[in-house]
Amino acid sequence: MARQPIVLKGIEFKFQKDAIEHFKNMLERYRNGQTIAGDDSDMLLALLDRHPQAGEKIGCGVKRLYKDRTDMPTSCFWIERTDGSRTDFSYRTAISAKGKSLYQEFLEACRDAVQDDLRVTKERFFEDFADRDGRVECDITGDKVAIYESHLDHKKPLTFQVLVDTFIGANDIEIKPEMLSSAQDAQFQITIINLKLKKNFIRYHHKMAQLRVIKAEQNLSLGGSERIRNSRNPVLIPRELVGD
Repeated sequence: MARQPIVLKGIEFKFQKDAIEHFKNMLERYRNGQTIAGDDSDMLLALLDRHPQAGEKIGCGVKRLYKDRTDMPTSCFWIERTDGSRTDFSYRTAISAKGKSLYQEFLEACRDAVQDDLRVTKERFFEDFADRDGRVECDITGDKVAIYESHLDHKKPLTFQVLVDTFIGANDIEIKPEMLSSAQDAQFQITIINLKLKKNFIRYHHKMAQLRVIKAEQNLSLGGSERIRNSRNPVLIPRELVGD
């Protein structure tokens, strides 16, 4: 069956990537805290109707749409309802008109479980190995990169998804909704609420992960054909974070 175009307020987007580009550019035009106005507001409201959780997001009604920060160094679209309550929404989710699968939510929650330790690991690596300009070598190209223009990458074949999949298999885990946090207003990350499961994954990840620092653009362009080789300078998770 042919893929249907997305039509919002009489404007047709033949492909999802075209709609993503449109709303990405819209988001970038506004300052944090600024209300989305005029035709942009009408387009965004039409997009919101496509969101798989549109009813929960809209609630008692939309007073205004605006841009603001998330709990990470990023921004997104927000809704202020007529009762003063607020929540965020993802334009990408609304464009796809599909919610995440339970597996995708578990994968996201696993990322959340280790993200603080990975941030510490990356910072420690730059403290120990950066040159006087604060740069280290990209593990793929050898070019020098600063911490803000680099990613901490899970080196193939043990990509992050592979680590999650092998953890699930090794522990015979059946993913259930009650393992994860339920959707709430302004909740940017799904989390694992079973503390034993969370600790077990963190321990497994830290023992198995093979990490490296690479250029941000390299991380975005990696494909399945990347040749597997030894890292120039592997990134080790600090011993005190690995545990027993």
